[in-house]
Amino acid sequence: MAEIDDTPDHPELPLSAPVPLTAEHDLSAFDCGEPALNDWLRHRALKNESRFSRTYVVCVGNQVVGYFCISAGSVERGAAPGKVRRNAPDQIPVSVVGRLAVDLDNAGKGLGADLLADALRRIALASQSIGIGAVMVQAKDEAAKRFYLRCAEFVEYPEDSRTLFLPIETVVAAFS
Repeated sequence: MAEIDDTPDHPELPLSAPVPLTAEHDLSAFDCGEPALNDWLRHRALKNESRFSRTYVVCVGNQVVGYFCISAGSVERGAAPGKVRRNAPDQIPVSVVGRLAVDLDNAGKGLGADLLADALRRIALASQSIGIGAVMVQAKDEAAKRFYLRCAEFVEYPEDSRTLFLPIETVVAAFS
């Protein structure tokens, strides 16, 4: 049983703690190798802050080197794995990790796992105030799916899909 690791693996990097994205952050040089994730950060993230999602960034100075966004959502009971849908309403409230990316210069140093841990910690805290049945991720490709499965006890549902669920009980237990 894999545990969620919330300890930084790279204390030598001069990184900020994750903070909410603001207009003062420098996004110009961010490149994670995925144009869609780069473009979303530069052109959509701040616009979405007002109603749709919250984006958190890690910086070196003012330069963004990693980010994630989280939002609220719901999933039909029948579209969730058994562990999540047990005793659940027809629409299960979920917290969605919608985007997570690390600049190529900082890739492979554990920053992605640290960002995911921070996102999950924030979701665990939110679950004390609002109902959340699970964390849901739509992995963009097989490499992203492997990343999420390696970092935490996500469940693929339906099997062999890129839709992943992590029961909120698992998240809360990891941070209590």
